[in-house]
Amino acid sequence: MKRIYSRRLLLGAILFIAASTVYLTAEAISAHAWTDPEYGYAFHYISDLGVAKRMTIDGRAVFSPLANVMNGGFIVYGILSTSAYLLTIRLVQKKARVLVSAAAVVQGIGNILVGLFPGESYSYANMHVIGAGMAIIAGNLTLILIGIYLNKQYRLPKRIAIGLGVFGLLALSFMLTYDFGYPAVFERLSVYTMTVWNLIFGIWLIQKSKVRIKRN
Repeated sequence: MKRIYSRRLLLGAILFIAASTVYLTAEAISAHAWTDPEYGYAFHYISDLGVAKRMTIDGRAVFSPLANVMNGGFIVYGILSTSAYLLTIRLVQKKARVLVSAAAVVQGIGNILVGLFPGESYSYANMHVIGAGMAIIAGNLTLILIGIYLNKQYRLPKRIAIGLGVFGLLALSFMLTYDFGYPAVFERLSVYTMTVWNLIFGIWLIQKSKVRIKRN
């Protein structure tokens, strides 16, 4: 039973790392493909990378030649990140497992919706906007819940998770309330909290599994 449990944790750790790797790679490849207009990380939203049409969105000239790569990255990230949380949910206190799992599933569905419905408009509550809200809000909320309810022996990951989650939600609130000409800065800060957490937690879990193997 312990061996099966350890394998699940190791697989979860690998999926955490894979989720962020896929996401960041898809973003980098899609952004690199932009030549006309030139893609600006501080000016263009992440979702702009998923728009294959040549158009103007809220004053931003948009055309992503490799939109399918980014949209596929959103979808795969949603699946991998949700699976990683569910595989490692036994590290969370029993009383909060359903709550944390629900938040993780919501963020996963949100990312999938972002990939399935490209961000061609933000003028009303369309499926892309709904998906983005689910992905960012539930994703950072999942970090906060993990930080609160992760088993007590995991002190450092708990603090990191809470810090990143709170920072992500604050960044999102700044994006929605302040306009200083670079709208994507706070959007990226609100999203990268999750990709950073996945990498940190995944690597940390792998390191812990190595220590257990050596002790055994």
